[in-house]
Formats: sequence, structure tokens, C-alpha cells
Amino acid sequence: MVNPIHTDRRWRTVAYVNAIVVSLALGYFIAGNPLQVNDSLANMVQVQKAGLREILVDQFTSQGFLRPLLWAQLDITFDLARGRYYETYKAIHIAQVLLAGLLVVSLLRVRTLPSACGAVFAVAVLFGSRTFAGTVYEGFPINTYLTIVLCCLSAAWLALGSGRRWRDVSAVLLFAFAALTVETGLLVWVVLAAAWIAGARGVSSKGLLVTTALLVGYFILRFGPLDVGTPALDERSSGFGFQVIERDQLAVMFADRRYLFYAYNVLSQLAAVLFAEPKSGVFAVTRDAIDGSILPYQVIAVCASTGATILIAWLVATRWRERREGLRSNRTSTFTDTDRLAVIFIAVLGANALVSYPYTKDVIMSPAGAFHALAAGAALATLLERLSVRPARRLVLSIVLCALCATWSIRLVAINYALREHAWIVRNDWTEVFGVNAPIDFTADSRAVALARTLQEQAILRRVPASYFAQPHAYRVLEIPW
Repeated sequence: MVNPIHTDRRWRTVAYVNAIVVSLALGYFIAGNPLQVNDSLANMVQVQKAGLREILVDQFTSQGFLRPLLWAQLDITFDLARGRYYETYKAIHIAQVLLAGLLVVSLLRVRTLPSACGAVFAVAVLFGSRTFAGTVYEGFPINTYLTIVLCCLSAAWLALGSGRRWRDVSAVLLFAFAALTVETGLLVWVVLAAAWIAGARGVSSKGLLVTTALLVGYFILRFGPLDVGTPALDERSSGFGFQVIERDQLAVMFADRRYLFYAYNVLSQLAAVLFAEPKSGVFAVTRDAIDGSILPYQVIAVCASTGATILIAWLVATRWRERREGLRSNRTSTFTDTDRLAVIFIAVLGANALVSYPYTKDVIMSPAGAFHALAAGAALATLLERLSVRPARRLVLSIVLCALCATWSIRLVAINYALREHAWIVRNDWTEVFGVNAPIDFTADSRAVALARTLQEQAILRRVPASYFAQPHAYRVLEIPW
């Protein structure tokens, strides 16, 4: 007879090894990307010119955004790199991806073969989702969206553990860090509150109360003394319907009905996580299907995300029915960790969509995408544990699940293919960094010129094969997410 303790450890080990292997494989392609020109170079030049104190003062007096700790991270890492910028920023990026994979496995509490299968599936959904793509092919030079994903997963890990005072302190500090890094960091509070409502007490009522006070203080500070406000309607271009509308056009089209535009953004962001359509606000699959130009990767993306969403819907409906039946028969029915993950996902999905109302961008929904992966993995584990013994039903369900897993396997391969393609694009961008479309003004800053030349040399000397020429037909199946 197999010892249950050893069985638990065996499947847990399998899940963690899978997460490590998949994360490092993704990290290999991240390492193959030069530091990008757009956003990254300008940010590095800015922290090179200004001290930390000056940067923080500027952030607390800017309009539309309140992100002092984002710039503090960029400044500190720039100084610590001591000229080894590529190695430093890529090491941080790969470490973030690895930590995300490990947190997903840890949150799923792997103990059995079905739960190990659920963890493997969740890692594939996390890394293969369209919302996650932007966290690995962009760097500013640190991808702050991925930082917030880690903060939200860490908040869930704190909340779903056993109650300890250090967890309360960590949750408060984590929220403060995330909220002052980027606006989606406020979702850390949503994770903590949703977990508490679902019965998790890893973070106590006092800890949540202090975090809530910080949340209220954040809004008072932002809209009161600092008067930071929110991004303007014409801050940047955004998808709407079947096309991308430029920011000057947005200001004209929705000047008197901006709330219609905001409502569209919220609903499209919800659909993007659940069904992978629209893409950054553009109903590309629908448009291409009407035109007759739809490609296989578009069908795969929609089927993969919709299948994962159906799994979650099945889990929620099943557990809701079981809880109602328990109440009717006077049986106590407590929330399990699987239930809590589903509750957190629903809460984060709604809050994440609301936070992203100013404009649509898939990567903004990366926290919701991460919990979509967790909830889908938990749902798959639950389904496998309850698989019907009827041979015919079990056969049909097994075929469907295999097809679903196959779609996510393709999505996982696609992100690596896309990273290789992105490396080719970024390398070419560096050849024109001093051209007429230079991202910054080099005329009055010799230090910026020296920095740009160093990064340009590192990028151009890097061997980067062109994915399109190596696999000319792969783009039909493997999506390029930008």
C-alpha cells in the first residue's frame, strides 16, 4: 500500500518541476530578447539624468498617474546594474516568471494526481493566455504589469494560509507597494477582501481593516491634495468595435458621451479574459470571420479561453448547488480553497475590468488572467476527481478535455514563438535609434548617447533568427499577440 504522505509529495513535486521547466523555457526566450527601444530607453535615460528624490517629487505632482514606486524600482535597479543593464533586467524578468509559476502551483495545494493535472493545466493557461503575453514581451525596462500579477498572487497566498501576524504586516506592505507602483496594484485589496469574504483568515480582520484604511487614504490623497485625477480621454489610442481609434479621434467621437466609451472598455475587457475576444478592444475574430480571412490561431485562442471559462462556470454552478442542498438539509457547508479561488477570480475579474476603463489593453487584465488560470486549474482538478464512472460519458469528456489541453499547449508554444519574433523586431528597432524617429532627443545629453550606443551594440551583436523566415507558415497557428 502506498503511503499517502509520499503520494502527496510525489504529485506536488511533479507539479513544481513542471512549473520550473515551463518557466525556465519561457525565460530562455525572454533572455533572447534585447532590451526594447520604445518606453524602455526613454525611462532609462530619465532615471540616469534625475536622482531618486527628484523622480519621486515629480511623480507626486504629475497628472493622471500616481506611480512613484514604479520609478523608484527603475532608478534603483539602474544604479545597481552598474552598466550590466541587459543581464540585470533580464534576470529580474526571468525570476518574476519563475515566481509566478511557483505561486500558481502553491495556491492549488497539490496533493493528488487530479490536483497535479490541474496545476499543470493552470500553468499552461497562465503563460499561454493573451493577457499574460504583454508581461513577457515588453519591458520598461521592468515589466510592471508582471510585478502586479506577482503582488496579487502573493496576496492570495497570504490570505489562504494559516493566520499569522506576519501575514497581516506583509499584506499591508504588499498593498502599499502595489498601489504606488501602478493603478492595477489596487487589486491586491480586492484579492484580500474577496478571500476574507470567502472565509479565508490568513490575513485577519484587523489586517484587512488596515489595508482598507490605506485604500481609502490612497483615493483621498489622489483626488484631494495631490489632485492627480485620472487619465484623459485622449491619453492614448484604444480599440473600439472593429478598429483601433487614435487618441485625437477618441476625443472627438466621445467628447459628449465618454461614459459609453468607458462602458464599452469595461465589457470588452471582461470578454477578453473569458473568451479571448475582443483583442485589446477590437473584435478581430468577428471581423475576420465576416471577411473570410480568419486564421486557425484565432479559433484556437477563442476555443481555449472559452473552454477554460466553461470549466470555471461548471465549478461555480456545481458548488453553488451543493451549498444550497447542504443548507436545505441543515448540513454545514464551508468554503474550500477551490471555492475561494473561484470567488477571488470573479472579484478580481470585475474589479480589473473597472480599473481599465480609460482604455483597452490585454495586458492590463493580466491579474484577472492569472486568477482565470488558477480557477480553471482548480475546476479541472475537481472535475477529474468527480469523473463519472460511466464509460461512454467518461470517454466523451476525456476527448473534450484532451482537446482543451491541446489548445492550451499550442498557446504555450505560441508565446515562445512570439518572443522569438519580438526579438527580431526589437533588434531591428535598435538600428534606427539615432534616426529621424529617435525616441528621445540626444542633442543635449552625451550620457544618453553613450547609454543608447551601449544598448544598441548589445542588441545588434545578438544573434536573433527571424521566426517568419524559419517557419513561414507557423503564424497561421501560433499567434503573434501584438
